[in-house]
Amino acid sequence: MKRFLLLVSMALFTTDWHGELTCYTERKISLFCSWLPVPCAPKTTTYTIILKWDKISKPFERTTASTSITIERKFLYMNRAVIIWVSANYSHESCVKTKNISIIPSKAEKCAIHSISAHQLSNKLIIKWDVPKKSMQYELQYKEARPTSSQWILVPTANDAVNVTVSDLNSTSSYVIQLRCLPSEDNHCVCVWSKEILVPHKLSDKPTISANETIEISPGRINVFLQWQITQSRNVIGYYVNIERIPNSCNDRPERINVTERRVHLNLSMAYYRFNISAYNEAGESPQITYVVPDFTTTVLPGQITAIPQGNNTVVTWTPEYIPKCFVVDWGTGKEDMHMKIITKPMGNFTLDHLQPYKLYKIMVHASDICECESFMRHEGTFGVTHFYSVQGVPRTGPATVKISNIMKHSAIVKWTEVPAEDCLGFLQEYRINYTDTMKNLSLAVAVNSSTTCYLLTGLKEKTAYKVQISGVTTAGEGAQSRSQFFTTLKYDKGEFEGIVAALCLGIISTMFFLPIICSLMLRRSRKLCWPTLPNPRDSSAIQDVARIIPRANQGPTSRLLLQTQTDNDITSLHVIEEDSKASLKLQPFIEDTEDNSECDAGQSESAGGSPDICPSLLKIPEKATATERDTRAPLLSDYTSMEFSQKAMLSLALNLPPWAAHPHMEGKLNNRPGKVEQHTLFTPQDYVKQSQVVFTPTGPTLMEETSLS
Repeated sequence: MKRFLLLVSMALFTTDWHGELTCYTERKISLFCSWLPVPCAPKTTTYTIILKWDKISKPFERTTASTSITIERKFLYMNRAVIIWVSANYSHESCVKTKNISIIPSKAEKCAIHSISAHQLSNKLIIKWDVPKKSMQYELQYKEARPTSSQWILVPTANDAVNVTVSDLNSTSSYVIQLRCLPSEDNHCVCVWSKEILVPHKLSDKPTISANETIEISPGRINVFLQWQITQSRNVIGYYVNIERIPNSCNDRPERINVTERRVHLNLSMAYYRFNISAYNEAGESPQITYVVPDFTTTVLPGQITAIPQGNNTVVTWTPEYIPKCFVVDWGTGKEDMHMKIITKPMGNFTLDHLQPYKLYKIMVHASDICECESFMRHEGTFGVTHFYSVQGVPRTGPATVKISNIMKHSAIVKWTEVPAEDCLGFLQEYRINYTDTMKNLSLAVAVNSSTTCYLLTGLKEKTAYKVQISGVTTAGEGAQSRSQFFTTLKYDKGEFEGIVAALCLGIISTMFFLPIICSLMLRRSRKLCWPTLPNPRDSSAIQDVARIIPRANQGPTSRLLLQTQTDNDITSLHVIEEDSKASLKLQPFIEDTEDNSECDAGQSESAGGSPDICPSLLKIPEKATATERDTRAPLLSDYTSMEFSQKAMLSLALNLPPWAAHPHMEGKLNNRPGKVEQHTLFTPQDYVKQSQVVFTPTGPTLMEETSLS
């Protein structure tokens, strides 16, 4: 209820503006409403449209920033009357609204106006539209297109009128018009202004070429296709295409073609032709656009022509395949400097005089079966084309631009632009590239084809400065050179320096890896050369003396094992072999009882599982020994002993051994001597006779304890 009162208060206390609110249904599925913007309102102005339905308390409203809105079918009551207005809020205190309109959506259809056309003729506007199905009256409004702030001017029309003319207008101005019907009781449709239509005062814009193509359709004949566009195409009635042959020696008016489409196809000879295209309407003709058919190059023509300079004249000759009614000869230095000569006699030569030296001339010979100027465009065909100089000179300029790129250690690429045709003064035969070593002032030159604008210089020296100049060469000689270009070759090619660094690093790493191995091999080799292999201890006289001093019969299994000859002469480590008590070498002093010895002999013969070299009675070692016996030791040997020193050591050992050990036959006599010291010797043979390999130990409490101590 409060919402409704607020809307009523807005409708009562706000001012109206001429908003031209219009609403109509579109295909009975939606309601479209539009209105004019509030004058001088800011861009942030918002509009709220309100629909108050008959007998429905809650109105529909929607806010938008646009000046039009479409309301969907689901929010409409198609058969109920509705009051519609729009309010504009552009400040907190300012609010305006349109006048209220009342419609029934199901009957509010738009009145259609079809095919409106308008054009300006001098100072008048002529507007036409189609005849409506029902009798209607229309009204027109117009204004100047510029400025945009100009006001609309309303023009009434007669009933059932289908055109209107507005006079006394500015002939230099363009106008914008709108048309709509006037509502009546017989018509229940909604009258809406049509879209704005621009009526130019005149076709002021000229057409622009949008596409062109030239193709050969037969030897000596080409097809020219042109397409254009214009910004005022809506007001254009048609187009004029004027075709003019160059040169126009007949002084005839150009042939005019009238077309309605914006394109044209024409079959012509290879002569120069000029096209002038313009648009027209009731107001007049637009400015023309000019198009000249470009040179068309082909290698297939019906005949060949030659031009031979002879003094100040040039003789042109040709041999036709057939004799036409006439030949048309065109020659000149360009499109704007062409001359034409019609030859009706059956001749195959023509002499040109008063030619300028150092100028490039183009000559074309055309054949036609109809010798009338107005018929050449349709009937002539090109017989042959050639270029010539009456007098040739040397190029007066070199290439305007010379660039050096891809500079390497021994090469560089030179690029240049062509010498302009007007500066060649003759047929260009080749380009000459001069490059000079600035340090040694040594110049070299190379010639390349005239169609080439790029060359690779090779054989250059590294880290050297060069100067490059290029000139054109004609049959008359070499022309002017281009500006000097300087460059310096590189010391290393691309990637070369990186490769050297990589190879150096790889060499250092390889050296660090293989150097220890090489040194080790060299050290071993030098050791073999400087220190020969030591002799086999088996052949040592010291070991042989030991074997004689201690008979093999008195050695136990362990000592015999230790004294076995070693086949390897390169053993340098000390072997300490521990045996159990039964296999250990134990030496027992001789005793007087001969029965024990006999028992030993018997035991040796009867023993099957044990060693035959060990006597059981000899395995018993006295628990006590004299002090003199304990102190009796063999002298220590040096680390590696010579033969002489080894013999002395063996001699000292023999002196300290008991007599029965050195001489078994004295066993009985020694055992009968009281207080005799018992001494035991243990040998541990190795490859080399060392101090640690020959151990002499006195008899102690037990031989096992002495072995453990050693």
